[in-house]
This record gives sequence, structure tokens and C-alpha cells, in this order.
Amino acid sequence: MKEVVKADGDDKESMIAAFEGCHGAFIVSDFWQDMDVVHEMKTLRTIKEALKKAEVKHVVVSVWGDSRPVINAAENKDTWKVIEEDLGMYVSHLDGKAEVAVEYSAELPTTQLFTSMYYENFISFGMGPARQADTDPYAITFPMADAKLAMVAVDDIGKCACAILQDDAMIGKTVGVHSDVLTGKQIAEVFTKVCGQPVQYNAVPTEVFATFFPGAEDLANMFRFKVEYESEFIKERIIPANILSTMGGVISFEDFVTENKAAFDLKPIVEKDPAAATNRVVADGGSCCVIQ
Repeated sequence: MKEVVKADGDDKESMIAAFEGCHGAFIVSDFWQDMDVVHEMKTLRTIKEALKKAEVKHVVVSVWGDSRPVINAAENKDTWKVIEEDLGMYVSHLDGKAEVAVEYSAELPTTQLFTSMYYENFISFGMGPARQADTDPYAITFPMADAKLAMVAVDDIGKCACAILQDDAMIGKTVGVHSDVLTGKQIAEVFTKVCGQPVQYNAVPTEVFATFFPGAEDLANMFRFKVEYESEFIKERIIPANILSTMGGVISFEDFVTENKAAFDLKPIVEKDPAAATNRVVADGGSCCVIQ
């Protein structure tokens, strides 16, 4: 029997009622709802207490890993901007989840699921191909140089969580998930191939990306972390063979873009019209010339 129950992550009693009778639960928190990591951590802790009260037998919690132990031990520690001063966080939307996930593992039968950047961010988070004017080519912009980016389809996260919940032997373990790993240039090439319009990759410096929009500083540090610890980050997101088998495979980035091509709707470049340029007449005695 399937049942939909309304609950609020900040309301313990409503969460207890939602978890009643559940064998397992997949917990995902949203830092970007208000960009308040203290609130996110409080919500996760409220949910944790509800899970304990409801005696849920297997919990999968979505995490990214804590950047602080790694950066604090690095020789270039002083070059990193601290985003959340009180908690010493460099990447708030990673570090908050990771801190509370340790508590989940200590207090509940938990599997930590290390996720990757969602494909869906290219649609819903403004990361897809964009341009300043219809006479410009499209571009995607990341501060990652030629490093590889681990990405995942939301559907694959769901399949992975479901596979984990079917195997209680995964309790106490960490599991990674990703659907594809590509460089910025390769991502742009996929958009070009599928959408039929040229898409460039703009590799901008971290400090430039950090100025783009509210919350960009946090993302800039995240991308920098993925660049400087590229191999470790990707290795943590390799799906175990038994889980991948239960999932039945993953969705490639090209397949995702193909499936969602209408969401990008790239238009051809409009050729600049020389006749539309502003003309200036410069007079000199009885002669003149036109400067375009």
C-alpha cells in the first residue's frame, strides 16, 4: 500500500507520524531553501530524533563529505575563504550535512550516500547554456579549468537509495553515486551535439565565479575543492557493483540532455547587421567620411 503523508522537517511530531510503520527512509536536506546552514543542521537533527522515536530500521542520508578536515590539513589552508565563520565552514552546503551525518551514523542504523552535482541543476539552477545576446554563442561557465566533474541524475539517486534500502548489509557503510564524469569542455560538447547549436565552455577563476550571485562564494569553494581533490572526490562516488546491479545502470549525461532537450531550447546565433551600426559623420572642410 502506498500512502502520501504531509510532514514538516522542523516539526518532530509530524515527522514521527510520517515515519510510523516505515522500515527505511531516505533523508535529503535543502541548504538552498534559505542558505542557512544552521537551520539545515537543526532540521536534520529534528528528523534524526523523529527517526529514532519511530524506530526506523534503515536510514539513508544524503551527504557530500566535510571539506574542513581536508582543507585544515592542507598547506594552502590560508588561501581558502571561510564562508561560515562561527562553524569554520568552507563549503556550507557540504559541511553542514556531513557534520550531522556523523551523528546519524552514531545514533541510527545509517548508510551515508555520497551524491554528486545534479544534472537537473543545468535546468533549474541556471547552470545550463546561456548567452548575453542573440548574436553571441551559448556557453556554460564553471571555475574548474580542465578538471572532471562528477554528476548524477536525480533518478539515479533514487534508484541508488532504493537499492541500499533493500540491503541491510549496507548499514554502517558509505556508498557513492554518480551517473557520469566529464570535463567542462566535454559537457559543452554534449550540449552542442544534442541541441544543434555551438556551446562553449568558459573556465573562469574561482574568485570571479564567487561574485556571480548570492551563494556563489559557497559554490566557488565547492568547485575549487572538486578541482584540488579531484581523484579523491570522484573515487568516493563510485557505485559498488552490487548496488549498481540492483539499480540496473545509470543515465549518461548525453541521454539526460537528449531526454530534456526542450528545456534548453537553444536558438541559432543571429548574424550582426553591419548596416545597423551607428554611423558618425566627421566633417573636414568640404569633405566628410563615415566611421562605423
